[in-house]
Order: sequence, then C-alpha cells, then structure tokens
Amino acid sequence: MNGLLRLHDLDDEEDDRRPASRRDEHFAGADIDAGLGRVHVDEAGDLVAVDLDERAVRTMNPAALGGHLLAAIERAEQAARAERIERRKL
Repeated sequence: MNGLLRLHDLDDEEDDRRPASRRDEHFAGADIDAGLGRVHVDEAGDLVAVDLDERAVRTMNPAALGGHLLAAIERAEQAARAERIERRKL
C-alpha cells in the first residue's frame, strides 16, 4: 500500500449483510482533510474502510485527526445518500 494504512470493520455480524462484490462495498467515499487519506462507505452509508497516509498521520495532532475523520465520514455518508437518491430517479 506504499505508505497507506488500511483499516477494516471486521464485525462478524455485519459481514453477513455486506455486498459480495468489493466494488459494491465501496459505494461512496471522501477524502480526509489535510491529505490524511480516504474513507469509504457502503450503499447504506456504513463505514467499510479507512485508508490513512501513515506519514501524514504521524505528524497530526490526535484530536485534529479525529475531527478530520468524522468530517470525512459525514461527507461520505452524504455522498452515498445523494447517489442512492440519484439512482432512484433513473
């Protein structure tokens, strides 16, 4: 992953309802401010992955990192919601 850390939600209960296709699992995403990486959500808006730039994270204040992550997750959830609405129009 060349400098990126990948975090996954591996909750067994949720694995049964996840899409079979990896492409479907990453329905929407958003960049994390300050070049920290990217978050990915599924079609329901649930967080499925976080890609972090290890070098950027090392220099980041933990409180600021948390704020950037929460903001990115919210943007990804909004993107998933907008995409679901757009698909219903078709």
